[in-house]
Amino acid sequence: MNKIKKVIHLGVLPPPLGGISTYLYRLSRLNKEEKFIDVGKIGRFNLLKILIQPNSHFINHIFSFKRLFFIYMINLLKINSYSIVLHGEGSRLFYRNSNMWEKYIMNKILRKAQSIQVVNEHIRSYLLSILPGIDDKIHIKCAFLPPPIEDEENILKTYLNELFIFIKEHEPLIVANAFKLVFLNKIDLYGLDMCINLVAEMKKRYSNIGLIFALADDGNKDYLNEIKEKMKVLQIEDNIYFMTGQKELWPLFKKADLMVRPTCTDGDAVSIREALYFKCPVVASDVCIRPEGTVTFQSRNQEDFYVKVKGNIDGKNDI
Repeated sequence: MNKIKKVIHLGVLPPPLGGISTYLYRLSRLNKEEKFIDVGKIGRFNLLKILIQPNSHFINHIFSFKRLFFIYMINLLKINSYSIVLHGEGSRLFYRNSNMWEKYIMNKILRKAQSIQVVNEHIRSYLLSILPGIDDKIHIKCAFLPPPIEDEENILKTYLNELFIFIKEHEPLIVANAFKLVFLNKIDLYGLDMCINLVAEMKKRYSNIGLIFALADDGNKDYLNEIKEKMKVLQIEDNIYFMTGQKELWPLFKKADLMVRPTCTDGDAVSIREALYFKCPVVASDVCIRPEGTVTFQSRNQEDFYVKVKGNIDGKNDI
């Protein structure tokens, strides 16, 4: 095989902002000699032209059966190679919901990969349970890169003035986030419903508590309106601020007392890594292995969620 001349990353780039797109943006700032392609913006024909470039190594960051099959078939021509990065639970969901034929093809795709990068031991163990003998191909690597501090000034300019007023007027301050409001098996995936109940309960102890909920895509208007109606009933409208749109979140962790992540499924969440990087405590659900320093609670257990958050906030105020 000829010497590989170029490394090409296949994934998504901002906008929109998300865990993978943010990671690839930061990685592109560090690895300027490598190429980064937003596959959702180039079309199938242009993707094909890229994939048939000889002497290339492709690193795929999106777990898509069709795209991986496409890469695998071209790889059979022996003109290039590929690796796969699994940023979350996509592989588990695929094997749970796919038919035998799709699973058979995916097994061949994974075995053919030069390497497979996963974000934690949980995903590695799962892959080895269905694909024994590929231990040497699977590597664990945290998919977090520190944000470029030089971007902070421009990011702060994207925040509305009312957000800064909210921060000034509320204490303790909690931050949570979601890419968009979606459901998994009829459960609020990002746990906005749990955050609302949490604030209502915490307000009994901290009347001035504030929650900033960052929502990149507020397209699910029906559910968001339902949540806002519940906020009125619970009399916590003034305690919650929705930061909507494509905005970076990390500068808020420098101002927050706590970050919460009550998801019902998850991968290696970038927002948790960012919070910990800026010394902001984190309380998160126990649906996956969380980074060291994270306080976990039993997933979808509202009482346990409250106890862990209360313990953290009370502890800070006792200092």
